[in-house]
Amino acid sequence: MVLSGALCFRMKDAALKVLYLHNNQLLAGGLQAGKVIKGEEISVVPNRSLDAKLSPVILGVQGGSQCLSCGTGQEPTLKLEPVSVMEIYHGAAESKSFTFYRRDTGLTSSFESAAYPGWFLCTVLEADQPVQLTQLPKDASWDDPITDFYFQQCD
Repeated sequence: MVLSGALCFRMKDAALKVLYLHNNQLLAGGLQAGKVIKGEEISVVPNRSLDAKLSPVILGVQGGSQCLSCGTGQEPTLKLEPVSVMEIYHGAAESKSFTFYRRDTGLTSSFESAAYPGWFLCTVLEADQPVQLTQLPKDASWDDPITDFYFQQCD
């Protein structure tokens, strides 16, 4: 099956902070100037060149005109790149740096980088901080980065 357009989702971390765009950066928070933030619409398409059983997804913002990327350096760096989710979806070019394996556990999902195994999308406890990448610690503690997200289709 070939999609004609991206699916629309909204994301909140497990602490219920919504993901939103500010100054071309994806942040996690709840209030902006005293107003509740609705959250960024995340455009989602599968990566058809990778094993579908692993749920590989490409995540975009601003109507799918920019995509989350882990970069191509020795260590991953999460950034927004000005490339369309549909361009990646239909293209034959290498797209692992734009791909995350979605793992569902109960009501939440985690997103592991396809290009950097063991690195996950995360937020920190403090509000209005950038979404980042982290490796899961061996011993969990209360101040660890949050790697679980509520991933709900837009209304």
